[in-house]
Amino acid sequence: MLVVHHYLFSPGCCWMCRGINLPTIDTGIDLDYPNNPDDPNPSAMTRFYICADCAVELTRMVLPDRNLELSVAGTRGSLEAVQEQIAAHNVALAARVEELESALRVVKAISPAPASESPAKPFKVATPKDAKI
Repeated sequence: MLVVHHYLFSPGCCWMCRGINLPTIDTGIDLDYPNNPDDPNPSAMTRFYICADCAVELTRMVLPDRNLELSVAGTRGSLEAVQEQIAAHNVALAARVEELESALRVVKAISPAPASESPAKPFKVATPKDAKI
């Protein structure tokens, strides 16, 4: 079996789903007659291809019987990297919150200054004069 990125022989699609998704697995099995090493055209009619999607589904079906688990490559490493970034960000946020809380304590500790000036007198508002006719 080979993983290939093209269909060389008929039918040119996955044997199971009839999809043309790539990459595909070329099983090397001819469905029209048994393979003959002397045959110049190894598949005159039909070749048994399995697309990657069907192979993954077949794998999911078989794994529980083998006590195996399917995982995506690199997932654990990327999750750990994200967790480290979040932890570093949380530490930075905690430091910023502490800085703001200390600034707030300083502002609350300052008593308001007594008013030394008398309150401003209200301005006189101009009123329109009577029109002369």
